[in-house]
Amino acid sequence: MKVAGIYLAAGSSRRMGKYKLSLPTQNGSLGSLALKTALKTSLDQIFIITRKKRVDEWLPPELFSHKKCVVVDCPTAHLGQSESLKCGIKQVEAIEAEAAMIMLADQPLITAAMLEELLTIMRKKKTTFVAASFNEVIMPPVLFSASMYPQLLHLQGDKGARALLKGEFLTNGQILPFTEKELFFDIDTDEEYETLLSLMSSFVWS
Repeated sequence: MKVAGIYLAAGSSRRMGKYKLSLPTQNGSLGSLALKTALKTSLDQIFIITRKKRVDEWLPPELFSHKKCVVVDCPTAHLGQSESLKCGIKQVEAIEAEAAMIMLADQPLITAAMLEELLTIMRKKKTTFVAASFNEVIMPPVLFSASMYPQLLHLQGDKGARALLKGEFLTNGQILPFTEKELFFDIDTDEEYETLLSLMSSFVWS
């Protein structure tokens, strides 16, 4: 089963007031951390959805040229997260990927083990979606089968893929609960960035 990743990295960091993906950490730029993790998994390809004029600020050359990585400029990204997502869905459609994993570039503490758990369920059960959750709240990363691409392409504005994951639709897929809060830690403020640096001193990626 061909599964591609959609790595959403086209945000403007408005809430933080500075371009957060380029912020330094002990393991590289903030934006590169989750991508390095995703490259350790069985994903067949990863589409990095970004704004090309800023990609050099956070994406190191070895990842830019990695055989699994494809950098995609999304000129409509300023119109909302749904536009970045749609840029990615068009790419996975083009390579006829049977499923797509949606990941956020500002969620740096995901692990390869976590991603592989989600991928294994999708490959074994071929369900409509496989989503991670924490405290009964669905969180990225999320996997969608190709049958969902048309609905994802109809999202508008700042509505992300989670907008579809509600009500009766939830019976069509599988939700995998995780107990480690750090896996879902995302960075939107200076305080969260400082917390990340502290967490990284003791965090073990697996």
